[in-house]
Amino acid sequence: MKILGTDKVLTFPFLRGFVWMIGVSSILGCETEESLEAIFENSTDSKVKIHFTSSLILSDFPSNTEVLNLESMAKVDYYRIGTDNLGGGVIGNYSLIEFDSIYITTTTNEVLKIFKPDTPGKNIYNIDQYWTVRETGKNHFEYTYTITDEDIGN
Repeated sequence: MKILGTDKVLTFPFLRGFVWMIGVSSILGCETEESLEAIFENSTDSKVKIHFTSSLILSDFPSNTEVLNLESMAKVDYYRIGTDNLGGGVIGNYSLIEFDSIYITTTTNEVLKIFKPDTPGKNIYNIDQYWTVRETGKNHFEYTYTITDEDIGN
């Protein structure tokens, strides 16, 4: 007679309870992870580009820069900031501080605004003050930075 064989486990009440407790604790023991999206919204009448520059995380890109094209009155999700696990005060996979600068240009690359971590006034790096946060599902958050006429000098 195999005591721990699968055909006999459920016949012993203490083993049945032990198996049940392991199953329940593995379900309840899972930590709930938070996820988020970093969305850039263009509320202006102009098409713009957002340039993310970082010698650290974008070394494979020309000029260490990745560009998002953003139509007028449109939104785009920037996946490098979005994450499946929020932690340590960092918005996502990368903190904004890991970007040397973030700047907005016209579609012809005329610079409209340059953001650096210490730029005074409205600053894309200041998440607490200039981003809106919305919980869109259980433990899922949507962070949105809205580009306004103030950002592009209109």
